[in-house]
Amino acid sequence: MADMMSCPAPFLDLASYPYTGGFEAGRFCGAFSSNVSCCLPCPIEYWSYSDSFERNVNVAYWFNVPSLVCQVLLLLTSAVLPKEKSHRHYLSIGLCLALILLELAFIVPLGTRPDKCYDAITPHDLHSDLSCGWSGALLEAGAMAGSMWILLRSLWTHLRVCYNVKPTSAYVWASHAIGWGVPGIFLGISLPITGVSYRLGPTCIPNQQNAFLTWFGWLIAFGCLAALIQCSTTCFCLWLYARHFWQGDNSVTHDVSTAGLTADGQRRPSVRLGKRMAWHRLKEVLVLQWRSILLSAFVIIDTVFFGAVYVATERAVMAEQQPTKQPDVIKFVTCLILSEGDRDACLGYAKVLGLNESTVIASLFMSALVGIFTFLLMVRKSMFVGWYELIWHPRRVRTEEPPAGRMNKRASGSVRFSDTSPFAKNGTRQGPRHSMRQMGVPEAGDVMKRHESTPANWFDDDFDEQELERGESESCIKCDEAEGRDVTAARADKEQQKKIEQQAEEDAFFKDTKKDRKPRKKSQEGGQSA
Repeated sequence: MADMMSCPAPFLDLASYPYTGGFEAGRFCGAFSSNVSCCLPCPIEYWSYSDSFERNVNVAYWFNVPSLVCQVLLLLTSAVLPKEKSHRHYLSIGLCLALILLELAFIVPLGTRPDKCYDAITPHDLHSDLSCGWSGALLEAGAMAGSMWILLRSLWTHLRVCYNVKPTSAYVWASHAIGWGVPGIFLGISLPITGVSYRLGPTCIPNQQNAFLTWFGWLIAFGCLAALIQCSTTCFCLWLYARHFWQGDNSVTHDVSTAGLTADGQRRPSVRLGKRMAWHRLKEVLVLQWRSILLSAFVIIDTVFFGAVYVATERAVMAEQQPTKQPDVIKFVTCLILSEGDRDACLGYAKVLGLNESTVIASLFMSALVGIFTFLLMVRKSMFVGWYELIWHPRRVRTEEPPAGRMNKRASGSVRFSDTSPFAKNGTRQGPRHSMRQMGVPEAGDVMKRHESTPANWFDDDFDEQELERGESESCIKCDEAEGRDVTAARADKEQQKKIEQQAEEDAFFKDTKKDRKPRKKSQEGGQSA
């Protein structure tokens, strides 16, 4: 190649295309001789993947359309239907808006059909193509905002479960400031410093220079932090109830205080959670977290896939500058020259330019399906019922808020046992010493009290429908369990209360019969005297 005076096919002479615009660092060029530098024609992905790559990319991009429809439907549901039907929550709304931005980054190129190349060897960037600038900005803002709202969701779960932090307006405003402010800051830093260009599909992605420091490294960090917080919350619950599981089955202790006395002065046993009760409460906690667990897991996996694709595309542009990759690059270039530009014959050597085709397609499909996946996790049966009533029976739709009594109970953080149990007024309610904290459990261990009473305070009022469907008797048992009472003790109290009521009825009956007998005796005495 040292004696070459021109570039062999399919390569083009660099001197014939002086730089006038586009992303200059996106060129794939190298010296073929001392006075000739040749470049691979744009776009590079054409030489890296098979003919089916572009078709699969278009299919993956079109999946963003139903994802967008799902997110818009969730937002309309939150805006139109009352809260008891829509289960709206600011954390869910913020995540929906972030996903809409991300999906628009892939939908915009479907309408614009942009030309990826500024000239024969140079790809477009945000300065030379308007579609590139918009798609790149939406991609960076949407992906970063999605990671931030997932992080805020996991953080709120952790604070609510482990520290019993109650929602305040200051926390809500701080969440909005972080959820939208942080992505805006990174977008303002990344676009002017790093920029975006066409390097993988019709959506512009951040350029390789400084991209990991200004955007992608932080995206991975926030996603991993969200997964770590969610895992720590779940592990906390597992550890909390596992220690009760190891303490033995249905062990019973007696309280020495007078708070454990029943109505008739008899002392009843206090509680230590047995294996069955611990497992029951553990399932209750996990049920409240399963949506956040799945969302965090999916987002972190999606982020890792994007990371792999990003590293691969960076390696594709910088491969000719890496001494360790020079032999592989030479093999690929030699194959193209010998085959006269037949890319299918050289696909086996094209792996030096980036990641394999199946991994790239999988990452695009995962990004497209995240909206549908989120919709399936957030949708509720009551939403469909609400839309049905709104369309066919609009007068039945109740737009007012829940009753004040119910709101007051939830605003206080938890439903008190004395407000719900029929036994509290009879003097059978346990005192505060019978709570889980007396048994040596950490203060944050009183988890099920909060979960079983106020699950709707978390995200989407997940358990509103279940609370309405439960009977009064079951809710009373739940309240007893929330105060540390054993199910057996609760049933015994109920039976004892029934006996007391029956005894009271019998006493009243005997009193009535005695009153009836006195007039009869007087009437009989009057008849005898007559």
